Amino acid sequence: MKKLILSLIGVVFAFAATSQVVVRGVSPVAIANNFAFEWADPAGGDWSTPDFLVPNTFVEAPIMLADDGTVGENPQGNPLSAEACNGPLINDMTGKIAIIYRNTCEFGYKALQAENAGAVGVIILNRVNEVVGMGGGAEGLNVTIPTVMLSSVDGATLTDEMLNGEVVVFMGNKQNLFANDAGSVQAAAMSPRYGSIPVDMANNNYSFQVGIEAYNFGSADNTINVNATIDGPGGNIYNETVSSLVVSGDTLPIFNGNPSEFPLVEPGTWDEGDYTLTYTISIEGQTDESDFDNVFVRNFSVTSMLSLAGQENGSLKVNSFPSNATSSYQTCMMLQDVYPSVTSGVTGVYFAAQASDSLLQDEEIIIDIFEWNDAWVDVTAGWAAITFDDLSQVGGGLYYPASNDENGQVVYAPLDAGVTLADNQRYLACLTTYNPNISFGYDNSLYYDANYSIYAQPISPLNIDGTDWYSGWSGVSALALGLKIEENAGIEEATEISGSAYPNPANNQVTIDIDAEGTATLLVSDISGRVAFSSAVVLVNGKSSIDISSLDTGVYMFNVTLENGSTSTFSVVKK
Repeated sequence: MKKLILSLIGVVFAFAATSQVVVRGVSPVAIANNFAFEWADPAGGDWSTPDFLVPNTFVEAPIMLADDGTVGENPQGNPLSAEACNGPLINDMTGKIAIIYRNTCEFGYKALQAENAGAVGVIILNRVNEVVGMGGGAEGLNVTIPTVMLSSVDGATLTDEMLNGEVVVFMGNKQNLFANDAGSVQAAAMSPRYGSIPVDMANNNYSFQVGIEAYNFGSADNTINVNATIDGPGGNIYNETVSSLVVSGDTLPIFNGNPSEFPLVEPGTWDEGDYTLTYTISIEGQTDESDFDNVFVRNFSVTSMLSLAGQENGSLKVNSFPSNATSSYQTCMMLQDVYPSVTSGVTGVYFAAQASDSLLQDEEIIIDIFEWNDAWVDVTAGWAAITFDDLSQVGGGLYYPASNDENGQVVYAPLDAGVTLADNQRYLACLTTYNPNISFGYDNSLYYDANYSIYAQPISPLNIDGTDWYSGWSGVSALALGLKIEENAGIEEATEISGSAYPNPANNQVTIDIDAEGTATLLVSDISGRVAFSSAVVLVNGKSSIDISSLDTGVYMFNVTLENGSTSTFSVVKK
């Protein structure tokens, strides 16, 4: 999978601004759903497309795959002819919404070919499971039909259904299309504070806010009912409803501190297992004439892991690998909680790494846990006010994938030593790579947009190429990084184990001899502290042979870290 380039967010997301703009499947029933999308917005100055912010600006039409006659398949296995990059289309698209695959040519060029063939709209399908902003390029100002992007997964939903017959899609502004129409969007629904939380933390007064902004899209004034429920292993633990009269075109924000709000979720006792938060929107005394946007679901777990990401089939949930690096890529999860000290601490992390060239084996992945002590409060003053000058490392480790089969897979990496978390302390847990082909997994299913807007706290900050910090990837998605919490086990201090090497001095080969067995990590540094190389080693009878032929003449420090966090440090002279 190619690296995913997404737009970066730097301000609190205003989820009410485009709530009436949707892309949804109309028929058949199998695809009757709303899809995450980006649109070619004329406000950017490089498109002449219709303005979806104007009510009743929309198209609804059957979809058709574009065809420019090019032979072959693209890297994703889709027909090159449907990329619309090689001149005029050979199929008549009159009255149709064109389906076009992203890849080699500009978005504006693709859309113009479809418009010239008679299309009334364009859907560009991304090559990965995410959406990105679209620049118009050289031809964008010549495009006058609506143009949107969907993810590869949502696109496959549409194209697969086309095999069964006609598929109709709506894209645009739905305000006042129906008399009775209430709903919301994913970005306006709050998620729980965590996708996964350890049992000990949950059962120490864990609570969180729920909330959603509902909209009256219909032309009639109506009373809108919004219900929030939470169901878990032991059944229902939360069931609350808010009702209010909402005039046509207006919104009902149900958040803490507003005239309408849900009570705090605080059951007292949490059972270990999976939970489902469900928001349901209805119209009192009326049938909603467009009910595809009336139910929003958030899944979370009470487990042994602390993460903003959720779980799926007992493992960390990962559904995208965004990156835009040319030299280094650091992505983090922010953590600040009232009660983490009830646990004994963090002993390791779960994550997924992906190499765009599939060559992941032995690549160095750096794990850091920092105390984040910069004196900012929140992001209401803008992202520029957030500083990263006072980061104090309190834990970390190195991980080297054992094989390329780990590409895109969730793995576990122990820390060099356990980290005890302090109450109310702000932390950053980070993954770093210096290989621009490597990216890290994200969970895009929990939708932290509303949380980011309400709490005004970072979710998953990141640093690209070692320069500027960004608030995260658009969406507001969460880094799929899980902290393994050792509950009631205590954190053992890492111990220093005696070790040596022979021959010493050595030429091209040296044998390390340590009082330990099993897999360990070797870090070799020169006397200035610069890392010369690192690798995974296997100790058999305490010994492992190391190739040092690549080292220049000099003195080097060998640091061996065992899986239990114990270390051995000694010097080696290279002749």
